[in-house]
Amino acid sequence: MSGPVSPEATTPFAEWVRRVATTHDAVAYTCRVRLGDAAAGEAVAAHVVAGLVARPAVFRYWGLPFSGRIARLAEEAIAAVGTGTLSPPPWPALRRELEALPADVQQVLVWICVDGWSDAELAAALGCGESEAGVHRERTVARLRALVGADVGRR
Repeated sequence: MSGPVSPEATTPFAEWVRRVATTHDAVAYTCRVRLGDAAAGEAVAAHVVAGLVARPAVFRYWGLPFSGRIARLAEEAIAAVGTGTLSPPPWPALRRELEALPADVQQVLVWICVDGWSDAELAAALGCGESEAGVHRERTVARLRALVGADVGRR
């Protein structure tokens, strides 16, 4: 099992965690300014990050596809803040859980969610058949969804 990701680490997984954290910080700042409420901005940012992690294939993309997903999740969360129904997982705890993922899960996450590998590519790297690679893919995504809650980011 791997320990927390060091800020100095330059592994692909550590870079992914930094991307998630940077996204959180940018959304928290923007929403704090927009809403005039730091706690609401933090809640929106935590919801956005949870939604991205729940559908991790979005991390293959940059620019408009990634920003569009952020915008959709943020608008959804801003509306929920107004009704008092927003309850995302707290960001510090989620970050710790992401950083504590076992090394094998970290590697599969990067291959499937950042690099966009097919099951055939995943199978070749893991030394298994494509059906078993598909199981690894499904388990990795299910593990991420479990970290953030079953219904976050499903829309």
